[in-house]
Amino acid sequence: MSEGWIKVHRKILDNPVLNRSHVYSPFEAFIWLMLKANHKEGQFVTATEVIPVKRGELITSQQKLCKQFRWGSTKLRNFLKLTQKMQMLCVKTTTKRTHLSICNYTAYQDSQNENKTTTKRQQRDSNTIATTNKNVKNKKNVKNKINDIDDLFKVVMEEKFIIKYGRDMLEQFVDHWGETPLNGGQMRCQKEKGFDIPRRLSTWGKNDFDGHYKLHKDKQHQAKRDKEIAVMTKNKDIDPEGLKKYVSNLANKIGN
Repeated sequence: MSEGWIKVHRKILDNPVLNRSHVYSPFEAFIWLMLKANHKEGQFVTATEVIPVKRGELITSQQKLCKQFRWGSTKLRNFLKLTQKMQMLCVKTTTKRTHLSICNYTAYQDSQNENKTTTKRQQRDSNTIATTNKNVKNKKNVKNKINDIDDLFKVVMEEKFIIKYGRDMLEQFVDHWGETPLNGGQMRCQKEKGFDIPRRLSTWGKNDFDGHYKLHKDKQHQAKRDKEIAVMTKNKDIDPEGLKKYVSNLANKIGN
């Protein structure tokens, strides 16, 4: 039995050499699902629903999977049945979507390493509470004040940035720019000639590698719309659910 493990960044999915359209092998299909699964709890937002998605899960459709793997529907169904029998996947299918759970996801991700990462983030979170509402002085010298990843975390996790971009995108930003070589040395952000946090965050949000920024904006839009609907229906003889469906349908028509 093979032992040991390697780290594979999700950016490998964007590699032009590796993402060429081709017929996937079962091994490639399972690795693709591993890379696409949520690495932390999140939400899947539709026009009318907000569905919780746990770590190691993803929501998609069989049509999308067939297109990605370049498989027929029969081959995909056989693959899903086999992976369930092998206790590799847990599959829940409806007429609208397919909800996949990677069995033993934590084991694949190395639970010991994950616990260390979680502990470190919790420590950074606790350190942020006392500084969230404070203004950062001397903005021009921000880069010089970033000595380690905790400093970067504190600067990035300002309340205004959390409101605008959401915590998931900001944590991804910190993980990327706070990375150091295995043999030690400077963080990635410290090697840059200039590192303007607002500008870098704006660029990161535009690229939106894992869709965290879009999901955050969708949640904000949904919350705003729900609030407006609540105000409209207050003390009036209007069906809230009916109004929500009407607004959703109208939004979809406008989007199309």
